[in-house]
Amino acid sequence: MSEALPDTGVEIPEVSQVAVVVEDLDDGMQRMGSLLGVGPWEVYRFEPPRLTERTYRGESHDYSMKLGLAYVGDLMIELIEPLEGESLYTEHLDEHGEGLHHVACFAFDDVEDVVQRFEDAGMPVVQSGNFAGVGYWYFDTADAMNGVVFETAANLEAMPEPDRTYP
Repeated sequence: MSEALPDTGVEIPEVSQVAVVVEDLDDGMQRMGSLLGVGPWEVYRFEPPRLTERTYRGESHDYSMKLGLAYVGDLMIELIEPLEGESLYTEHLDEHGEGLHHVACFAFDDVEDVVQRFEDAGMPVVQSGNFAGVGYWYFDTADAMNGVVFETAANLEAMPEPDRTYP
């Protein structure tokens, strides 16, 4: 890369999550389970009324998704199937097809400071929302991080019980 990369001053204490965008969540969970033994999965529908304060590309915007969460050791694996509305997930499917979308760190002591540091470094929030009290923010890092978006979230202890488990 010929141009200088922004300096956020952020050092992540861990990679908490690796996420993949999929066309079909059940198919994705079945593949990960069959090929890599990943599971069981907790499945959530991120949609109103539990999904609020949604933004996309700097504007208030309606979108929804289904996701599956499973662990490999301490690492959370997330599969995301977009449902309605344009989002970073639909962008990814349109531009790249299924595949790695983002990495996340949920272990920051001061998430608001992290959000501000990315904003100050010229990597604004490109999608955000609040799911049942869990706030999340995606940053405009794809160009600087070889196509990978960075996410953080706060208040994960507020995550409700899953809508279902798989298998």
